[in-house]
Amino acid sequence: MRSRILLAVAVAVGCSLAGTNAALALPSLQLGAGSGNWTYDTSTGTWVTADNPLQLLATANATKPAGGKGDYAWSEKGTLQYAYLVVTAVPKTNSSDAFDITVQNDGGSLALYTSGYGAPPVSDPNSLADHGIFDSYFEIYEFNFDGALTTISNTQPPGGGSGAGFKELFNIAINSLGTGVEAIHFDLFTVAGGGRLSDTSLVASFAPFTHDAQAIPEPGAVAVFAIGNLVAGALIRRFTARKD
Repeated sequence: MRSRILLAVAVAVGCSLAGTNAALALPSLQLGAGSGNWTYDTSTGTWVTADNPLQLLATANATKPAGGKGDYAWSEKGTLQYAYLVVTAVPKTNSSDAFDITVQNDGGSLALYTSGYGAPPVSDPNSLADHGIFDSYFEIYEFNFDGALTTISNTQPPGGGSGAGFKELFNIAINSLGTGVEAIHFDLFTVAGGGRLSDTSLVASFAPFTHDAQAIPEPGAVAVFAIGNLVAGALIRRFTARKD
């Protein structure tokens, strides 16, 4: 009974923090389909793909001074504010070998910011609602919505509503999945004050679980991708050795 109450509180707080504007139907933060083959699972409210590598879209609403229409996730235009992409193993596991991935943004690879087990960020118990994913092994990648102000829309079908905001694309390669891991799940959040995540940070906004995404690679696709990377690496090394 206690866990049920805590979950209800987490969901209620989550809806408040997400900052959804009813008129625009735009959450503060959203995840959605980039290029490639994506479908929307209406039963879970999740974008799903079997692509590997895959492209993931993240959006953030702008505040009024930046041309937006409300008090949303992102601050003044041109200011530095950090955002965090969460990648989680599905089904639940506490193994740190759950998956190995490469995350690229703005033409470069993102370094792993932190990892752990539970519901991230673990410093804030009311951060990401369980929605059947947590507690599990997760990794967090730090980035910025540093592109030009543009028009964003609701990533949840059938869409509807638009406003000023920012977009970021992630190119993600799943290099390996651990034993029993079937998929990786994506979440998105910012912390209060717009600063960097720390042991005392509280979540300011996050993508609601109806605006999440998940990669479920076809059986064998990860192994084939990994072998392809090994072959490519060997060819590059051989070519380099011949040049020397």
